[in-house]
Amino acid sequence: MAISIKGVNTGVIRKSNNFIALALKIKEPRNKESLFFMSAMELRDLLIALESRLHQKHKLDAAARLQYEQARDKVIKKMAENIPEILVDELKNADI
Repeated sequence: MAISIKGVNTGVIRKSNNFIALALKIKEPRNKESLFFMSAMELRDLLIALESRLHQKHKLDAAARLQYEQARDKVIKKMAENIPEILVDELKNADI
């Protein structure tokens, strides 16, 4: 399943100072917001997938890397303007 991401925000849910889950709120096109809760194992899987994609970037030649970095910078700017708000109640009432 592919999701177009317009903005992202995260929050940590803890209990007695122990990590319970990461709250990941995504703003999609048309300003639809989705909230996901990721346990430590799910978060690990996400980080492994991201690490794999990061490794692909290092294989780019200089011209392709420059093009990638310019596109990345534009996306970062747009995403910074669309950070969704995470409410405390959303974290307190998490379905985890």
